[in-house]
Amino acid sequence: MPVASAEPAGMNSVVERPGFDFGLRLGYAIPMGSVFQNATLSDGISGAIPFVLEAAYRITPNFSVGGLFQYAVAQTKNCPSSCSASVMRFGVEGIYNVRSGGAFDPWLGLGVGYEQLSLSVSGVGDGDYHGFEFATIHAGGDYRMAPNFALGPFVSFSLAQYSGVSSGGQSADIPNTAMHEWLQLGIRGLFSI
Repeated sequence: MPVASAEPAGMNSVVERPGFDFGLRLGYAIPMGSVFQNATLSDGISGAIPFVLEAAYRITPNFSVGGLFQYAVAQTKNCPSSCSASVMRFGVEGIYNVRSGGAFDPWLGLGVGYEQLSLSVSGVGDGDYHGFEFATIHAGGDYRMAPNFALGPFVSFSLAQYSGVSSGGQSADIPNTAMHEWLQLGIRGLFSI
């Protein structure tokens, strides 16, 4: 006679208890807003390809809190010589997952953090713009591929402000700060334990 399993039936049994979620995102980021007043971010950056690592603790089946780290290769334009750029972000986030019980689970997230834009101009030098990311709103959906793995689309929108600049070992505050935004679209893989 078969013995009944203590685990709930279905593909979602792993995520129906507290545990850890580890995520990897890959996408495309579109810049908006300004580095500082009268200096539009999209004048020098046409876009970026971000790689985002996430680690969170799943408090309940629906809610998790954790952190993220992003490194993005930025695409420069209107540069007087050879240029390269990157964007680093790190912060904390909370994610609410609907857990509908179906094959697709929508989720929403909110985060805050810190951002650094690094620029390197051949023959001129390197510089970093840095400041706080006041809010990032995330939304997406998980297709449960296995009990502990999901894959799905995401979109995020962040609102930030560069408040300082560093170059050649010198740092200074930006006097005429302005807000900038990043819109990200892509795919997210999630491994749950």
